[in-house]
Amino acid sequence: MCIYANHAGLTMLETTTENLQSITVDSLLDGSNNVSLDVVLPTIMQQGYAILPPGYYLSLMNRCVSYEQAVVWVVQAPDGGSIHCLALAFINWSFI
Repeated sequence: MCIYANHAGLTMLETTTENLQSITVDSLLDGSNNVSLDVVLPTIMQQGYAILPPGYYLSLMNRCVSYEQAVVWVVQAPDGGSIHCLALAFINWSFI
């Protein structure tokens, strides 16, 4: 589930902070590039991040959003030894 997004992220997802938790990470990654969380998770866990190829997904309003690249990385918990969550950044995204 998604727990935080900046203003651009909320615009891209076409959602509000209240509805953000209804979005799953795998739904964002399951676009035209056929990258799933199951496929990239080993790379993320080994390297701490993964760079994804261009793709697209449907916003909550069923509009197609394309992006040139996405980066997924590990956010460590304050204790420094465990994983708090995964973060995503979509580069050069636009509505199609």
